[in-house]
Amino acid sequence: MNHKQALLKKIQIQDFAVQEASLYLISHPKDKSAMEYYQHSRALLKEAIDEYEQNYGPLTSRSNLDREWKYVYGPWPWEGEN
Repeated sequence: MNHKQALLKKIQIQDFAVQEASLYLISHPKDKSAMEYYQHSRALLKEAIDEYEQNYGPLTSRSNLDREWKYVYGPWPWEGEN
């Protein structure tokens, strides 16, 4: 697994953790340890996304912040390497 693939996997794992924690917090909003876990997972997700985008370009169209539309330059994150 190369660096790009490892980052995408890390993003998927952290995104899953954030989603699951947020679902849990809907029914347990006062659970402080769950909220800490959620915040920690969000921070790790942001770090992974920032590293990916710094090295490989925008991950989603919403993260294309440059003056040039770089999101369309491939390969797409879900496509295999050429």
